[in-house]
Amino acid sequence: MSTSANKFNKILFTILKRNGLKYTKQREQILNTFLSLKGHTSVDTLYEILRKTNPSIGYATVHRSLKLFNKIGIVEMVKVGNQKALYEHKDKNRHHDHLVCVKCGNFTEITSDELENLQKRIASRNNFQIIDHKLIVYGICRKCKNKR
Repeated sequence: MSTSANKFNKILFTILKRNGLKYTKQREQILNTFLSLKGHTSVDTLYEILRKTNPSIGYATVHRSLKLFNKIGIVEMVKVGNQKALYEHKDKNRHHDHLVCVKCGNFTEITSDELENLQKRIASRNNFQIIDHKLIVYGICRKCKNKR
């Protein structure tokens, strides 16, 4: 198990116990499988991967678990318009924003110190304390622009 998975499993165990919820093998398997994936993952994709090693796992269990992981802050949900929710790893040390293509739905993660500093200055000028933020910029990606 990776260091990241170990860290998140400990967080999950602590939060579940604190809230009177059970730390189950299925929740552990869902979290560990999710953490092994890269990028943005849908419930459907995660469910199909999990079924290969655990055919008895239910779709609702995977869906509820991801929603729980999002609620407790170890998974981030990204929802764009009417599309299904996608989930990604939440790592406080690796904030990023998204560029989303409105034609193909492709997500591109971006990081920008300049953008982060601008947000901080704007918040400061308005006597506003930022707790968290998500920036999603919609447009047309290079591949779709070149398809003419």
